[in-house]
Amino acid sequence: MINEEIKEQTDKLKEMDAKHRLQYIWDYYKVPIIIAVILLYAIIAFIHNRLTYKPTVFNLIMIDSNVTELINESLLDDFAEFNTDFDPDKEQISLHADYDTASLDQGFYSNRQRLMMEYGAGTIDATIAPKEAIEEFAPYQAFADLSAVLPEELMYQITSGDHELIYTTYEDPATKKEYQYPAAVNISGSSAIKKGFTDINGETFPYFDSDCYYAISPNSEYIDNCILFLEYLLQS
Repeated sequence: MINEEIKEQTDKLKEMDAKHRLQYIWDYYKVPIIIAVILLYAIIAFIHNRLTYKPTVFNLIMIDSNVTELINESLLDDFAEFNTDFDPDKEQISLHADYDTASLDQGFYSNRQRLMMEYGAGTIDATIAPKEAIEEFAPYQAFADLSAVLPEELMYQITSGDHELIYTTYEDPATKKEYQYPAAVNISGSSAIKKGFTDINGETFPYFDSDCYYAISPNSEYIDNCILFLEYLLQS
């Protein structure tokens, strides 16, 4: 019976011209064709993503900065050159500066919630922000203890130099004891920060209107890159 149906369909196709043959095939096999196209597209997209995927090995954010749209981001470009282990063909670094907690509109709440979720999920590696923003999020353990994370030589360079530290208080849930630790360091004197950014009109602006501080996320998978970025800022 199946053979008879196939023969019947074949005979019908032979009697049609090219235009009507295509229309008949489309009408008769439309659903299978659509499913096949979708499956083929999904397979191609999957293969393309696997071949082109590059993990983000350093995700830097800026809070309450002047940055809107960047046309030339020398900060990350220069850091990529400074980091001799960075391979742009296999990995990437990113900067997101669209976090505005200083605003009093609805965005204030949405951005605050967004930040808290991202800090908790460990998707943020490091933060540059004004003092007020650092002090707002530091009590929630959003930032690591610099004295515990940084190499001794780097920490000595910071404490012995003219680098202001922001301290926060942490309560150990097991012992209920409180202790203070340095959560962020002032990087306003870095030439990389002083250089500012270039907007879409080709004009240069400062990243921040006041002093800015650098903090490292305790849940970062790329602590080494976070430390290296701080070294880059302090030497530049």
